Amino acid sequence: MELTSLFQKYQKIVIMRHKNPDLDAYGAQFGLFYALKEFLPHHEILAVGDSNSQNHVGVLIEMKQEHFEGSLCFVLDTVAKQMIESLDFERADHIVLIDHHQNKPDIKYHDYLHNPQASSTAEMIVDLLEESHIPIPYEASRALYLGIVGDTGRFQYSNTTSHTFEVVSKLLKTGIDIQSLYQLIYSESLKMKLMKSEFFASISLTKHFVAYRKNDIDFLEKHQIDTFTASRGLVNQMAGITEIPIWANFTFDRQTGTIVCELRSRSIPIVDIAKKYGGGGHSLACGCSLKTWEETDLLLADLDQLLEETHG
Repeated sequence: MELTSLFQKYQKIVIMRHKNPDLDAYGAQFGLFYALKEFLPHHEILAVGDSNSQNHVGVLIEMKQEHFEGSLCFVLDTVAKQMIESLDFERADHIVLIDHHQNKPDIKYHDYLHNPQASSTAEMIVDLLEESHIPIPYEASRALYLGIVGDTGRFQYSNTTSHTFEVVSKLLKTGIDIQSLYQLIYSESLKMKLMKSEFFASISLTKHFVAYRKNDIDFLEKHQIDTFTASRGLVNQMAGITEIPIWANFTFDRQTGTIVCELRSRSIPIVDIAKKYGGGGHSLACGCSLKTWEETDLLLADLDQLLEETHG
């Protein structure tokens, strides 16, 4: 994609991503933001969207309609409208989608960069900046490194490739301190440790050993945590257990009245089940939103059937 001509045409650039952002969404967003701020000092460059406890990299501006009028807009780490906080971005003059998930876009766009083999959208941003001869400054490297670490599980997941390490080596050359970054994202309070203990002690198992937990409003209020912390933040408390090939975390969302579902698998592809319920993502890590707790039981039955068909 030729960025130079777009930068010549548009003086206002808006960078956004999906709602309830994770480390990769933040990393890609602020990696691109800091790089363009330095490369295009006379442009108006905005990083917009909601924030949560995963934001260790920058200050965000609340989305408003006027931000997008006459703008070049980058939408990162999603191509699904249901994952967008506001549809105000459709007012942008030119929309660029950059994503590594398996979903097909239902967002109208002018340019689309898609690489499902990339470990993360942050990795894709590094490649885009390199190909466009845009330097990656320290703050951008810091954000991008966090994004890659988040989506590779500290380089443990199968999406980690030799190219991922090539990209990371370039970021390390800017002088980022990875030890302090790991402490930043993986250190947690005693209160959080105790909450995780309660969470794990009350997980359930289906007939074919799908592990799951249903986090209702009482659980959220008891521990004073938001939906994102309970759903994305706790799902992998069920990971790494020999007997459990698939695990699911269901969390009530007070803002929408829906149930956020996070699905994970050690080796069996589960993304088609997420898509069946209107979601998507990666082959082994995906999610969706459900309307009722009864629907969570239907989804668990589908996962159980998948295991039965796989193992016989």
